[in-house]
Parts: sequence; structure tokens; C-alpha cells
Amino acid sequence: MEETLKESTEALCPECLLPLPATISADGDGVVWMERTCPDHGLVRTRIWPDADHYRWLTSLALPKTPPKPNCAASSPCPTGCGTCARHERRGTLLEIEVTRACNLHCPVCFMSAEDPTGDPTLEEISAMYDVIARAVGTDGAVQLTGGEPTCRADLPDIIRLGRKKGFWGIEVNTNGLVIASRPGYLERLVEAGLTGVYLSFDGLTGSVYEATCGRDILDVKRRAIERCREAGVQVVLSVAVVSGENDGQLGDLLRFALENADVVAGLALQPAFTSGRFEAEAPVALTAGDVIFKMAEQSEGLLDAEDFWPLGCSNPLCDTGTFLVRDRREPSERYHASGFYPATKSITFEEYRAAYSPDSPQGSVIPDILAARGVPVHDGLSVIVMNYMDASTMDLRRLRECSMMVTVPDGRAIPFCSYHLTDGAGRRVYAPWCKEELRSL
Repeated sequence: MEETLKESTEALCPECLLPLPATISADGDGVVWMERTCPDHGLVRTRIWPDADHYRWLTSLALPKTPPKPNCAASSPCPTGCGTCARHERRGTLLEIEVTRACNLHCPVCFMSAEDPTGDPTLEEISAMYDVIARAVGTDGAVQLTGGEPTCRADLPDIIRLGRKKGFWGIEVNTNGLVIASRPGYLERLVEAGLTGVYLSFDGLTGSVYEATCGRDILDVKRRAIERCREAGVQVVLSVAVVSGENDGQLGDLLRFALENADVVAGLALQPAFTSGRFEAEAPVALTAGDVIFKMAEQSEGLLDAEDFWPLGCSNPLCDTGTFLVRDRREPSERYHASGFYPATKSITFEEYRAAYSPDSPQGSVIPDILAARGVPVHDGLSVIVMNYMDASTMDLRRLRECSMMVTVPDGRAIPFCSYHLTDGAGRRVYAPWCKEELRSL
């Protein structure tokens, strides 16, 4: 008899954000749902995973938790009043600084701030946010500068330089690539200031995808931005907002593009679209991270299986999964796959992965570290990561307490990413940008 899936957790009403007891269970088709009942808005049922067996397998691979040092009191119920507090169960590994609300695009599927830049943090406030990160995880943690669009700030080189002076070894910019593509020498200025990586939104390989996700065809701009990165010697991670019916059929093509450009593309980050923040498009049929994993496996022409995606360890297993593709150095007739790459998850065991994992391991670094110790060249390998962000409909507070991706604010807190961007059914934010205004009471 098939094992029954039934778990208890805490969720939110997607309309009013009231915390509610919730049940996770599988239906007769093996689809996993989360259910809760709001006294004002009734029963809410959210599809959270496409396959119960895969759900059980993945959650069974959870890696050890390492709670952070609390930096705020556990006062109000999650997800309000986030810091991190004593209820939080994992330390941060990727911390963001939102440097501006300005943007040179207005993408309909974007959750990020893209508003009047009035009130953008000063260099002094950004310095304080760097200090928050240093206290939370040290200067060996990854720092990502976000927005809005960070390149809208004329002093972005100064912001990068400030972080390097404080001792941070890794600083990347989350960008749409428009400025990098259009201004020769601009990226080199950022590199001179200390930039170590570019996190480039790259949603597909046809113009129609960008018309849907960005409002206009900017595919050529994206390609030029990648070439700028190649010329400047900067590795780039391609960030894909996966939208049902728009680009979920291009995952295999995106994988092949990334492999063909593995000299400059270090990673492919797949993010199912979620409706927090400034999401303005008609809400798509929601894709779960599990859907994306299965679709990528189906479209990879035999290169990947769903079981090649393992928890990264820094978060709940349902939040961040990934694999690492390495180039096969054998003769072409003996290659594992026609692409010349193979997933390292076929050559190591999960037990080896678990033994090598450390709470101090940078996000997604464990498999390359194992391979490098074996003498396998990994400099032109490719990380493929599925990032499962939560909005009000999918928010599982159990998972939220394991979040390792934090947004820093000047008042000294590092706020879980999914809390910081959370909005209710009317589009109202829980947290004002940089928490410069009072927290909205729920």
C-alpha cells in the first residue's frame, strides 16, 4: 500500500496574511497540496508539488541545520518582525543589499521594487548594511547588490569598492544587463572596483519571451551583456523567471545555451514565477519548483534526471535544489552524453555529499569542492539550481524559518527574502523598502 502523505505546518491566508494551521497531503493522483482555512476568507488549497514520491524523497535528504545568531527578538508571529530571531533555524549564506528602487525597465512579472528612487539608501546606510552581513555570516559570505536595477545608481562602483574595503571577497550585481550591454567599458569599471560576478536576468532565447516577461524584446541586449562579461573576464549566472505558457518549454534550450557558453556562464538559476511584490501580469498557472525540475529533466535530452537535483543544504530541501554539470574529458566515443557534460550527481553518492557539507559551505559549492578534491576540472562546469521562492499562496512558515537568503536593512536586521517581499491580496507590502517606514500591522 502506498504510504500516505500527511504533514502539519503553518501557512498564511493569501488575502489577509493571517497565520493559520495547515495540512500538507497528497491527492489520489499523487499531487501534493497545502490546505488551511481562514475564518474570513474560507478554505484555501494550494498545489505545492507535482509528485508525492518525489516530495518524500527530496525532503528525506535534508542536511543539518545551523541556527544563526539572533539579531532581533522573537516578538510578533512569523512572518512579521523578522530579523533573524531565535525561531530561525538556518544561518544566512546569500545576503542581499537593495541599493535602489529605480529601474530602467518595468517588467510585468517582476517582484522587485521598481518605483521612485526617492529614499534610496545613502553610502552610510549601505555601509551599515554591509556591517549587518559581516556580523551575521562574516565577510566570506556572498553579497548580492539588488534593486530595482543597481546600475541605475551612478555610484555603484563606490558601493562595490566599499564592500571590498570591508573585506568581502564576493560581490555580485543582480542586473537586467541593459547598462552593461550599452556602455563599453562600464563593466570593466565595476570589475576594477571589485565586482566578482554578474547575476543576469535571462528568461529565454526568443524575443516573444521578453515581450511577455519584460514588456519588449531585449534578447539581443541580453546576448551583448553576456559578451561584455566574457570580454571583462566576469562569470555570469543566468537567472530565469519560469512562467507557465511563456518559457517553461525552453528550459532545455536554456540549458544547452548555458553549456555552450560555459566559459563565461557559471550557473543557471531557475525561479518559478511568484506573485509577491510588484508582480503586475495576470497571474500565471503557478509552477512549483518540482514542476521545473521535472520539465528540465524531460527537456535535457537524457542529460538529467529529476533525482539529479539535490538540496543545497543552506535551506529547506524544498527551497533550493541543484546539480553540477562537469565536462567529460574522455574521448568523444566514450562520452556520457552528446553535450560533452555529465551531472556530477551520477559520480558521487549523497552520503559523500552529506559528509562533505559544512554550514560554512558557500551556496552550491559542495559538489564542485568534492570534484576538485578528486582532481576533476571544474572551472568550466555549470551549476543548475532551482530556487523555490514563496508568496502569500505558497508560504510555508516551517520553510521560512530555514531561509538562508536574507535582505539586509539599515536597522541591523537580516530579513528572510520571502518575508521581505511578501504582499497581501491587495498588493500591500508587509515590509517597507529598507524598513524605513513602520511595519504594517497584520
